[in-house]
Amino acid sequence: MKSLVNSLDEAVTESLSGLSYAYPQLDYEKSHRIFFMPNLQDQKDKVSLICGGGSGHEPFAAGFVGNGMLTASVAGSIFAAPPSQHISFCIERLSQHSPAGILVIIPNYTGDCLNFGIAVEKARQNGAKVTEIIVNDDCSIPIKEQGVAGQRGLTGLLFVIKIAGALAEEGLPLEEIYDVTQNVLKNMATYAVGLTTCAIPGQPPMFDLAEDEIECGMGVHGEAGYEKKKLRSCSDVVSLMLKHLCDSLSLVSGDTVAAIINNFGALSQLEQGIVVHDLVNQLGNLNIHVERIYSGVLMTSLNSAGIHITLLKLPEHYIDTFIGCLDSPTNAPKWPGCAYSVRSKAKQRATQDKVTRSNVKQVGIEIDASMRLLFEKCLTRACKQLIEKETAINNLDRGCGDGDCGSTLKRLASDILQRLSSLPMSHPSSFFSELAHIAEEQMGGTSGALYCLLFTSFATDLASAQEKEGWPSISARALRNGLCCLIKYGKAKPGDRSMVDVINAVCEACEETLNKKTNCICDTVMTAAWQACEATKKMTPR
Repeated sequence: MKSLVNSLDEAVTESLSGLSYAYPQLDYEKSHRIFFMPNLQDQKDKVSLICGGGSGHEPFAAGFVGNGMLTASVAGSIFAAPPSQHISFCIERLSQHSPAGILVIIPNYTGDCLNFGIAVEKARQNGAKVTEIIVNDDCSIPIKEQGVAGQRGLTGLLFVIKIAGALAEEGLPLEEIYDVTQNVLKNMATYAVGLTTCAIPGQPPMFDLAEDEIECGMGVHGEAGYEKKKLRSCSDVVSLMLKHLCDSLSLVSGDTVAAIINNFGALSQLEQGIVVHDLVNQLGNLNIHVERIYSGVLMTSLNSAGIHITLLKLPEHYIDTFIGCLDSPTNAPKWPGCAYSVRSKAKQRATQDKVTRSNVKQVGIEIDASMRLLFEKCLTRACKQLIEKETAINNLDRGCGDGDCGSTLKRLASDILQRLSSLPMSHPSSFFSELAHIAEEQMGGTSGALYCLLFTSFATDLASAQEKEGWPSISARALRNGLCCLIKYGKAKPGDRSMVDVINAVCEACEETLNKKTNCICDTVMTAAWQACEATKKMTPR
């Protein structure tokens, strides 16, 4: 598909740079892909708001930075969550100006939950006053069929950001803002319909969609939705969407709502206007009053054509608060509301700082030269295999994901091989700490966070290990603790059809063969791993 890019690797950086030129008063931290509102020192006793996620959704989230909305946004690579250290940098800087606290608004995608979660937990550990809220407004998948991750966070994020931002601008305390946003979540739902799939520049479309089909419940990362239906008139499609939304919110005659109609990015403005027309008229026929409506290209999915409809129910005891916040002024450049949205009554600063790694401390047990050589051979072979299998893994991922898993693992493997001579192989704890850093830096998104957590857990466990325990016991315990860490933060459990199934099988094999010879342990582990891998073919994905 045609695209206007110079280099895919530089696309996000150049796009953010372009935004900073268009809105030069925004404070752009280039090395961490963060936009801050200007004059942070004027925040004083106001709560700060942070949100962000993968790129490819422009103008979300940087376009909503400004007084009365976000204090800062953090951008990741295309469809990948920002690294936790970038989020931590953002929180740390805002903490210098925000004694009132920070509200972190997180889209409910696993990668975002993991990376923002890491940053929030580290900030709390350092004494920062931070509260997070996870937005999960997608109502396209029936509750009984939802996986462990739950409902996705979609354009309802904008209602949360606008209302929370207005309350923060008024000087309300963090606890009160959090309570109000929780009530926003309870009264909000989003439904999506895609007309075309999207494609990352240089790659094929995410999935196949026939010319006469629409994708109901399509995700903002370009992933397939809940079901396909035949393309019908705009009025019929809006009616389908409203049925799900009204059921989700229990809307009845006499209710009042606010609405967001978001363009995936490639739907024409002509069609978008027709969607708004049909939405308002059909809600009117149900005697549901639309008090405010916001329409535009707000949270896109690259070059996909489609529409999100988000409804915010306005209960009687919250309507004045919600409407007051929605009407509150903001200078965030991409918020679509303005004075005409209400029914009438009669600095760019790009920092070139680079993130540098300090000298790695050697921690824990030191291994001898022969074991070090074995360790290096195993690692080298694993990395070469990942690089060789890039296309095969991408093809597997394309069947149920965004088709980049092989490329992501290749980045990890390539960087490990490039740095092999400088890695602290003599001290496994220090080595896995470095591996965690490489995974987070090179992989990003969900995969980077998962591998970062796994390797960090290994490093922590190995730091306290005693050589007299014996390496079979040490490695089995480290692997089990690493798996428990993945389950805690990533939510996938054995049986959910994920990498956890194979790791769990390896853990059990290691634990059952602790007192056997090395060759026996290796054979048992290899057999268990392949059997667990093959078993996932017949499992239901969760």
